[in-house]
Amino acid sequence: MKRFDKVVGIDVSKSKLSISFYDGMTHNYYETSNNIRSFTKEFLEKVEVEDWSKVLFMLESTGVYHLKLATYLSKDLGYVVSVANPMSIKRYSDMQLRKAKTDRTDSKLIAEFGLEHGHRWIFNHRDDFYYEIDSRLKAIEDFHEQINRLSSQIEGLQHLPYEQSEIIVCYREIIDVYKQKIKKLERELEFLLRERYKSSYELISSIPGVGLKLSSIVLGKLECFHNFKRAKEIVSYIGLCPDIKESGTSVRGSGRISRRGNVYIRRILYLCALSAIRYNKFCSDLYKRLLSSGKAKKLAIIAVANKLIRQIFGVLKSGRPYDPNYLENLTRVAKNV
Repeated sequence: MKRFDKVVGIDVSKSKLSISFYDGMTHNYYETSNNIRSFTKEFLEKVEVEDWSKVLFMLESTGVYHLKLATYLSKDLGYVVSVANPMSIKRYSDMQLRKAKTDRTDSKLIAEFGLEHGHRWIFNHRDDFYYEIDSRLKAIEDFHEQINRLSSQIEGLQHLPYEQSEIIVCYREIIDVYKQKIKKLERELEFLLRERYKSSYELISSIPGVGLKLSSIVLGKLECFHNFKRAKEIVSYIGLCPDIKESGTSVRGSGRISRRGNVYIRRILYLCALSAIRYNKFCSDLYKRLLSSGKAKKLAIIAVANKLIRQIFGVLKSGRPYDPNYLENLTRVAKNV
């Protein structure tokens, strides 16, 4: 990807956009509300640029607040957009020994970062399918959290010295509503997956321990692993790879997972690994072998999660469903050759 001579650095907040137009020498600062109409009228139409397609728009990832603008610029207008991890921009700031932190200085920093490194963070807008899957997964997660919260309230009421049956009934009715909504959303998820990725969904579902949530993540959020050439790239992206700290003879940090990936995906994988230990022969054997060799239980579960990723990657790339007897059949064929 080519580098750009001009960069628009945008510091995004919930209600405001702080914008720095940078040509490598000078910064011009603008402010607009965080909506498409205001940004277009107060910046795009106001600034004189011969060809916006030759300008890089550099944003910092801010949860969901940057998504509408990034998608509008990239998908609707066809401009080049980069969205960088906040940690990378912070490290860049630390290297520059920056002290001041305001909306204006942040937009300048983002613009300067974009001039040097923006070509590495090109934003690829997602299609509607991604957001349909993602929004349903988030809603299901939120509803489960509400159920857990209300269940805790019920448990607390049951320990009070006076009767609270009417309130408990109200809480349980609300819990039932959440459960019904979860079932509805799960049916919608399965319909979406079967409609778009029928064969891939069936391949993934053939693996014991892989449920609807993990299938939705792989097919919807991770796009069938199309952007990954090897399974270990997926493991690293999710944040399940070990983070080892060793240097010379004085630094010997204990290895643990990097935790740099998506927290939600890791949590779902962890839960699926617990299920796979019970129902997936290869995962169960791996778990028992690691425990017998003295490995910690949590480390063994993470290893099983890694194994699940490799199994999913394998069935998707080969186009063949999961076969628990695959190695035995392979050995038998080899002996007969």
